[in-house]
Amino acid sequence: MNISEQLEQGVNLMLLGMGMVFFILSLLIVVLKVVSTLIIRYEPLHVSSSVGKGQSGKIDADVIAAISIAMQRYRSK
Repeated sequence: MNISEQLEQGVNLMLLGMGMVFFILSLLIVVLKVVSTLIIRYEPLHVSSSVGKGQSGKIDADVIAAISIAMQRYRSK
């Protein structure tokens, strides 16, 4: 084998390797999109309530007063 044949074989192997990587990554992207679509379609939505069931999101005046007093005592140390 002379140098030109070796270079040609090297280029062919490089292109084959890059093509395989591109194909596998493209396949991975397609599979992830399909799985994501299926999960979004068939998984029920979970509504989380961090405030509580009966409250509308407002903080009680007593809680605000307690937080203010605690901050004043912390800062006065």
